[in-house]
Amino acid sequence: MKRNNTAVWLVVAVAIAAATGVTVSRSKEAAMANAETAQRTMPIVTLGDPATARWTATTHEAAVSEANKQVLASGRQATVTGEIVDVSCYLELGKRGEGHIACGSKCIAAGEPIGIVDADTNLYVVFAEEHHPRRDGKVSLKTTVGSLLAKTVTLTGMMTEKNGNRALFLQAAEIDSVMSRAQSDKK
Repeated sequence: MKRNNTAVWLVVAVAIAAATGVTVSRSKEAAMANAETAQRTMPIVTLGDPATARWTATTHEAAVSEANKQVLASGRQATVTGEIVDVSCYLELGKRGEGHIACGSKCIAAGEPIGIVDADTNLYVVFAEEHHPRRDGKVSLKTTVGSLLAKTVTLTGMMTEKNGNRALFLQAAEIDSVMSRAQSDKK
């Protein structure tokens, strides 16, 4: 009987060793795949600064009613890492990624909204924070953030959420400055 028990334990030990080896092998493969994915999804640029992300004077001035002031008060600073998308094609057709750059760039240039989709597939519509300049057409994110379509970026700004819809408001002047410096550095 002892001999049979030893044989059973030997078979169990070999099975565990084999299973562990397979698991280790699969874990190595998974780790390599995760590293490749992480490399592809590393942000190419970080826009917005937690030290300056806030509601500007023109936004406070635009909050004329108590309800407006409550919405502003509910806003919070947020940093989101994800892929820049053309919101219209993303919501209508699920389009995103490198294969959608030509179409998405045209949509953004024509005024369709820009968004960022995080790793949990949450969509944030991205706006210039400065209320009066945005309203008056003096600031736009079309050329700055729009030029990053299909890229993974990190954005910091003020976030609001209403009825499940998320918006991220970025300091346009600050972003224009960062993007201008980046363009100058490339030359």
